[in-house]
Amino acid sequence: MAEIQKKIKICPNGHPYDPSRFESCPICSNGGFAPTLDPFAPDSMSATVDPGQQNMGSFAQTAPPDSGYQNQHYMPESYSQFTPTAVPEVRYSGRMQETQSVDPSTPAGTSSPVVGWLVALDGPCRGTDYRIRVGYNYVGRTNGDICIHGDATISAERDCSVTYVPQTRGFYIAHELGKNPLLLNGKPVIREAELKTYDRITVGSTSLIFVALSGEQFDWSES
Repeated sequence: MAEIQKKIKICPNGHPYDPSRFESCPICSNGGFAPTLDPFAPDSMSATVDPGQQNMGSFAQTAPPDSGYQNQHYMPESYSQFTPTAVPEVRYSGRMQETQSVDPSTPAGTSSPVVGWLVALDGPCRGTDYRIRVGYNYVGRTNGDICIHGDATISAERDCSVTYVPQTRGFYIAHELGKNPLLLNGKPVIREAELKTYDRITVGSTSLIFVALSGEQFDWSES
């Protein structure tokens, strides 16, 4: 072991080599390796990196602290020409009357048949009748399946709803988004209630009377 250590030489860059096989350090002769630094040497803490090598490799340049990118990802100038991908604008329609309820007895593409009516007894639309169809019928001032125009005390859409369920042949009324109480025969409807023919409904300041066509005596599935 002692003989081997005597034959080993250390080049000025700290690389060990065998002088009996190489005239000079083979590592330094190839020029492909950086000098070996002793981490415990007194001058190792003062070693500096060539500034020209700081931007080598595939990593982006580090932004200086006063560049205004402290809270963003720094992008080099070569990337600044790319255009961000535009996000398509999504628009929603409030016209709920375009959605048709599903009635198994109705041919595809046609409106479901009338199953009842609401008739205005007073207010701006006095005498107007409104058709009720299978499923949910949303009542509003400007949008919905049933629009009662001119009554500012009715919400623009989904003030309440009138529903016909063909499976049970029953009608129901429910409070939706209306700010004013929904009354059925003078009593408030907190959630929902069953409707019977000639029931009186108050929506906003408009009174309506309910008349059923479908029910125990008739349903479109029998015709």
